Amino acid sequence: FIASRATPRPTMTERERKIRKLVGDSGGGSSSIANTGSFEYFECSRYIWWASRQESVTKSDRKFMTKRMALLYVAKRNSDALSTQAAALGKQWSEVTASARGPYAVEPNRCWDDAFLELSEAVLQEYGSNCCSVVNMLKPKTGTVFSFVGRSIDVTDAAGLLDLLAAPCAASTEADEECSKAEINKTQPLPVTQKSGPVRIMPNGSFAE
Repeated sequence: FIASRATPRPTMTERERKIRKLVGDSGGGSSSIANTGSFEYFECSRYIWWASRQESVTKSDRKFMTKRMALLYVAKRNSDALSTQAAALGKQWSEVTASARGPYAVEPNRCWDDAFLELSEAVLQEYGSNCCSVVNMLKPKTGTVFSFVGRSIDVTDAAGLLDLLAAPCAASTEADEECSKAEINKTQPLPVTQKSGPVRIMPNGSFAE
């Protein structure tokens, strides 16, 4: 009988042990972010208009951790927007979507329900987008539609934090620098500002008063 030797486990370096302490053993998304140094999220926005789109504004809305969450939210909101506009016209859902064909067809052709939770991301994205298109086709005087974009921000990862914690103590000169800037600003003339009305964002993304 020949005893088999167990494969030795790879040993962690001292740096790896310290990083493990920084990140913790909880795992999941927070651990992944701590190791990659980046964080991706999905930001929704709502486009609001009135006076037949002569006046409009785009506002930031909710932010989500995953693309699917954002897709579900936008699909639900734009479905609600289409239902609201149909009701304002005294029409059924099927009536207002009848003219939307081809790439603009709303599928599934019904208002939001819990069954949408089972749909793929591709179907959800097309549904939310096409509900928005039908709302635009109806040309209501007032309304709100939703969209989203993916964003990524850089964060200090575990390795970067370890280097910061190991750095020698150094006195900061930032307070002195800010003090000098403040003294210089005191000697500068105040800028002249022109009074203006409220600023709005036009559909093409430009600003207007």
